[in-house]
Amino acid sequence: MYARFEQTLLEPNEEVRTVERAAVQCLYQCRTQLGLEDYPLPIPVDQWIEHPLGYGFAIEDLSPLGEGVLGAAFVREEEIVVSDKTLAHEGRFRFTCAHELGHMILHADVAEKFTETDATGLASHDRYERQANRFAAAFLMPLPLVVREMLAVCDHYKLDRQETFTQLLLSKAESVWLWKKRFLPAMTYRFGVSLSTALFRFLELSIDGKPILNASLHDQLLRPAGDKSLINDVRVEQGVPRLIRGRPIR
Repeated sequence: MYARFEQTLLEPNEEVRTVERAAVQCLYQCRTQLGLEDYPLPIPVDQWIEHPLGYGFAIEDLSPLGEGVLGAAFVREEEIVVSDKTLAHEGRFRFTCAHELGHMILHADVAEKFTETDATGLASHDRYERQANRFAAAFLMPLPLVVREMLAVCDHYKLDRQETFTQLLLSKAESVWLWKKRFLPAMTYRFGVSLSTALFRFLELSIDGKPILNASLHDQLLRPAGDKSLINDVRVEQGVPRLIRGRPIR
């Protein structure tokens, strides 16, 4: 797996590849039109909606559209509006921007208006909302940059790359420790996303068809970072996290 890991590492599962391609094409359009050699992090989605993508963009009180409306995409008017309530949470604001952009890119022939509410959420079973969520995660966390940043985490903490990515796939205490103490803090910071968005993204990425984030860890990883668990008995030895009961994390 390691030889292939060095070349491609992660890939979206088959179900999300069409949406992934749309996000990649949109990102490439932004980068080339702006003459950028690389993508800035976090991705400036609110800026790019207006230029270079050419959509109208506003931050307003959306309560007239209904209770709990966080964002709206007006397809005919080519305008995206995000609730001023999202400004208090950067990750929520950025995801809502990217979510509505997803509707513009993917669903222009489906409806004239889309609205996102608190109830929509990442767990929505609505086909179009789910696609917009996937687009948002892929746009905010582009796959090549996710790979680059994950490798950077390994190197920064002197973690053995092969062993680390093998452990990430599992549901062991060492896996939880790696995600909670090393990867998720770095990923949410570098990409400017919420914890729930980062988890959503990793649940849909895979290595050789196996999700890189074991779904059984999801709820545990959403708990506060200071919770008491076996991860307090994990330490790194020669680049490999190991569970050693009664000994502190290094």
